[in-house]
Amino acid sequence: MNTLLTEVGRKLADRWLSVLVLPGGLFVAAVTCAAWLGHAHALDVGHLEDMVRRLGHHFAGRPAAVVLAVAGALLAATGAGLAAQGVAAGVRGLWVARGPARWVARRRRRAESALARGGRTVPARYLPARAGAIGDRFRLVDQRVDAQYGLAVALAWPRLWLLLPDTATAAIRDATTRYRAAADVTAWGILYLLLGAFWWPAVPVGLVAMAAGQVRGRTSAAALADLVEAAVDIHQRPLADTLGIDLPHGRITPDEGARINDILNKRG
Repeated sequence: MNTLLTEVGRKLADRWLSVLVLPGGLFVAAVTCAAWLGHAHALDVGHLEDMVRRLGHHFAGRPAAVVLAVAGALLAATGAGLAAQGVAAGVRGLWVARGPARWVARRRRRAESALARGGRTVPARYLPARAGAIGDRFRLVDQRVDAQYGLAVALAWPRLWLLLPDTATAAIRDATTRYRAAADVTAWGILYLLLGAFWWPAVPVGLVAMAAGQVRGRTSAAALADLVEAAVDIHQRPLADTLGIDLPHGRITPDEGARINDILNKRG
């Protein structure tokens, strides 16, 4: 038990440092620069050196004050990290938002125009119906699986997850981690942009972080959606066997999919 608790504590400490303290510490340092320098002395290194020197003189010979200052800095960094995670949750919500309706309609018209110019057509259910590409990519998993198998992913996925082998779950967890990390980077970019109102060098940092987060978000969301869809394609038979559904065609068809949905929805 002692070994287990030690290992759990080490992992929690590593996560605390990597997710909250390190990026939060950088943000606290940027906030400190904003408070000391402002717009007037935004890049004045000499002024910053003077402020650091004064701070050093203030804490000289006062070890208790140094300990309190370090503890306060750690708490501030942790608070900044928690705030960034809250913003990241909002970012993920915006990525999959259903509106505004005008923006969704505009994306749909642009997609239809592009298809018309290329002389191609797709089912209406595959056209954009979310505010952004990330939301549409996740929505398409449900639409494509329903079109092919008649399965509702929202119903089938929790049960299918329990049947997946370790290699599949590990890959999906890794893709989910990358997706959440992209939202975290975007969230930090937003916080740095807000800090730019008081210290303009934070603005380019925020813009770069937001751009990187958006690119990583689209890439990781596409990878995650592909893995979920692939899991349904490859591991549908164990789901049907577990639920007692015969597959006369060797795979789930819309008829069997409707029966599975009925079972999982508890005949709702």
